[in-house]
Formats: sequence, C-alpha cells, structure tokens
Amino acid sequence: MSAQPVEPTPQATYYQLRDLADDFAAAADRRGERVRAEITDNRIDIVMMSPTKRHGRIVSLLTRQIENQDERAATMAETKIEHPELGFYRTADLVVMSQAAYEASDDDAPAFAPDVDLAVEVVSKSNPENDYIKKLRDYPRMGVPCYTIVDPRDGTISVHSSPGTIGGLPQYRDHKRYVFGDKVRMGQWLIDTAEFPRHQPHA
Repeated sequence: MSAQPVEPTPQATYYQLRDLADDFAAAADRRGERVRAEITDNRIDIVMMSPTKRHGRIVSLLTRQIENQDERAATMAETKIEHPELGFYRTADLVVMSQAAYEASDDDAPAFAPDVDLAVEVVSKSNPENDYIKKLRDYPRMGVPCYTIVDPRDGTISVHSSPGTIGGLPQYRDHKRYVFGDKVRMGQWLIDTAEFPRHQPHA
C-alpha cells in the first residue's frame, strides 16, 4: 500500500521536528502530564491525554479479538505511526500490522504508515476533533488503508477504508457506521462490539 501523493517534507526538517516532539512529550511526562506530540505539515500539535478505564478496555477487547482471529497479526497499543518523506508523525490507540512487517521494522522506530493494516482511535471526551477531523484527514494521506473511530460517548463506530483521491485530495472513499453491539468489519477482521463500554453521561 503506497501513501497518497502529498508534497514531500525535507528529511532533516522532519527528524528535527520529531526530536522536538519527543522531547516535549518526555518533559510533560516528567511533570506528570500525559500528552501526544504529533506532526502534520511541518507543525507540531500537542494534544492533552485523559484516557479512561473504558478507553483502555475497548483497546484490550479489540486486541484480543484480532489476535484470536489472526496469528499473523501484530497488535500494538498507543503506537507512533510515521511517514518521514511526507512529514507525518501520529500516535494511534491501536495499530495492527502483519508479523512480517513488524519483524522487518526497527524496534526503536515508529511504525511506517504504509506497513500499517489498521489504525484505531477511541474517542476521548476532551478532544474528539483530533480523531474525527485531523486524523481522518491525515491517515489516508499517510497510506493507512483502514481507519476506525470508536466513540464511547454515543456508542458508535465509524470505519473508513479504500483511500483514494477525491476532489484532488487524498481521502477515504468508503465509510460505514455502526453502533455498539454490531459485528463490525475492520479491514480483514470481524469484531464483536457487544462488550464495548460507553462513557457514563455527566450528572
């Protein structure tokens, strides 16, 4: 799977930005703050993290089902995805790639986006626009073939696939929407979402 055409970013600029992003995230961690520092279009975006137990539970349920269905799948939670040539550096709640691609990659490097088979984001209450707008824009540009958004706020699941060019811009051409309890096709895996927990409404 090759990434969609986007203006290349100079390599030195990208790696300098990546080092700065990692330094910022490490500094925040030392202060007891959880952040994601990500790169799009030569710009570092800082996103505050506030994961909940329900968030972690959904990632765990997804991981178990995918691994039970496919022993050739490598699943990784909270994993960085990059495309240096295009200047993208993102972190997904769950990344799935083949064991062959995983074993061929550098263990210390982020996952190379065109090697990723599925990226999943579980929507947080604090910054849903990062999943619904920014990553929905960036993942097809990076060459990720299937992107799933799981939203515990309203119990919905959006599966985006078949990246292509629409109106001159890289976008997913196929979009299917489900609700918790459905059996959902995410790439080559069929996921039973009956046990996915929803966020509790505010009192």
